[in-house]
Amino acid sequence: MRNRRSLLALTVALALPVFAPAANSPVLLPEGTELRTFEGEPGAIRLFSEDTGISAMVTPSFGGRILFYGIEGENLLWLPTRRGAGGALESGGYQLDLGPESRGFPPRPTLSSGQYRSNFPRDFTVDVHSLPDPLLGVRLGKEVVIDPESGDLGLSQTITNVSPREVSFCHRDRTLLHPHGYLIIPVNKKSRFKNDWAVRQDGPTGFVYAEDTPESEDLEVRRGMLFAKAAHPPMQIGLDSDAGWVAYAWRHYLYVKYFPHYETGNYSESGCTVTASWNDRFLELNVLSPEIKLKPGESYRFPEFWKIVELKDDVASMKEARKAAKEVPRSPFGK
Repeated sequence: MRNRRSLLALTVALALPVFAPAANSPVLLPEGTELRTFEGEPGAIRLFSEDTGISAMVTPSFGGRILFYGIEGENLLWLPTRRGAGGALESGGYQLDLGPESRGFPPRPTLSSGQYRSNFPRDFTVDVHSLPDPLLGVRLGKEVVIDPESGDLGLSQTITNVSPREVSFCHRDRTLLHPHGYLIIPVNKKSRFKNDWAVRQDGPTGFVYAEDTPESEDLEVRRGMLFAKAAHPPMQIGLDSDAGWVAYAWRHYLYVKYFPHYETGNYSESGCTVTASWNDRFLELNVLSPEIKLKPGESYRFPEFWKIVELKDDVASMKEARKAAKEVPRSPFGK
């Protein structure tokens, strides 16, 4: 069994090579893992904590996405209720993408929805990685591990340059969550933004996160925290938060995402470390790493740590969201 400290160590550890059985051989999976079909995707890998009832579902056949993270049958991640052309599942759940978004990269189906390869480095762990993207010259990988005692999830996300030239990207974690919950993000006491947050503004050559923030009854900054109800009207915001965590209160659950913050990092999305957009269908929560230049063959790893906190009551107001913010445990990254 693992405690939180050992789980975090696994999050940033290198995946070990394992034996891959032949197609007709019986698959003997490590403890805490099993194969299932999920949302029509065959070969989905379930990581589970029997002690807590928390599980995660990783789908190598659909971009290596995490399509389920929740307790028993309650999925905290958002999935579409309809399918696209040919019955294909629309984007949903969590996916590692390339950033900054404002650079306007071309479509990258190999990375976003293509077939990923998978292996099982150890118990309660799966490693998935993409084929090389033919245009951008990179491969994406994720090592996902669940703590059997707590159900906490550790992610080690990797961008690898497989091209003959230098490339420059940041990690962009895109996590889709159910709407009508309350987003909680600590603001930076020394924020570059006048009101501690910014709103996306489109221009002729792209977009930026600008300081001209509109007034909204569904968003407030209070006691060093931004609180926003993710519903109508749609909005897309960015923050240069340095706390290393964000949280989302939905029903009586508090979903917390932890990540490292680097004071001298090159946060190239207008200085943002977190961006979020919402509408009546879903909330998209993005965590950004600093941008890094990678020479041929180099990799850049960025860890995250997910946690579910069960609250006594549903969160249905700003006041209750402020109360829920007090339930966020201290970051395992030391902030």
